[in-house]
Amino acid sequence: MLTGHPTVLGLGPATPDFVAGLHGKPYDSPRDTCLAYLQEVRRLLGPEDDDGAVRLPALSHPGVETGLGVLRPALARAAGQVADAAISWMTPHGYIQDTLLPAMAKGAAEAGRPVPRVVTVVHAAVNRPHRNPYRLAYTAAHAHLAGLHYSDMLRRAGLRVHHSRPNLGARALVDAGVFLHGTPQEIATGLAEYGRVGVDEVVVNVAGVYSDHGREDAVRDLRDILTACREAEN
Repeated sequence: MLTGHPTVLGLGPATPDFVAGLHGKPYDSPRDTCLAYLQEVRRLLGPEDDDGAVRLPALSHPGVETGLGVLRPALARAAGQVADAAISWMTPHGYIQDTLLPAMAKGAAEAGRPVPRVVTVVHAAVNRPHRNPYRLAYTAAHAHLAGLHYSDMLRRAGLRVHHSRPNLGARALVDAGVFLHGTPQEIATGLAEYGRVGVDEVVVNVAGVYSDHGREDAVRDLRDILTACREAEN
């Protein structure tokens, strides 16, 4: 209502440690928990009917899509069953094509509904003087690289990573092109690969540049990358 624009409400199961800190123990099944939670959210946002379900007050707004964070096949299949959008983070485009999209399609077929939109977050940094791409990748992604679920996903995608060595994981991200680094035109080419395999929306993440070099440099990178993307489309 405040923005006047449609909103994607992205939800996910968090990490077992975080969940245990809130509930005393991890979820018995993160997948089942996500399915149940998204179904409740969809009911809250749904139209009025006579089934007695609780609803949010009737409010005029541009629309809300439910999104589920996905890294591995189980949650991708769950997204196909209940979500409007599947949101992935740091997932190589080949892995999306070969692993996540088939799992989503299977879940959607089981539920008799359309396959959700696919949104993926991609780390990027323009190659400029006095920048080290491995350092930028580590700054941006070391917390995720230290997570068991992220390292497992990347190993499934063929990268040599381990949660105990996020520094080596950062090198693997750059060397494999998961962290895009180069000229704006080279980055635009890398981003286009995601669209080629079926990704509907790409979120360009310049967190490494922002953290190491500041806001102005991060905005400059975004402007140059998005300009290159527009030029490549024309």
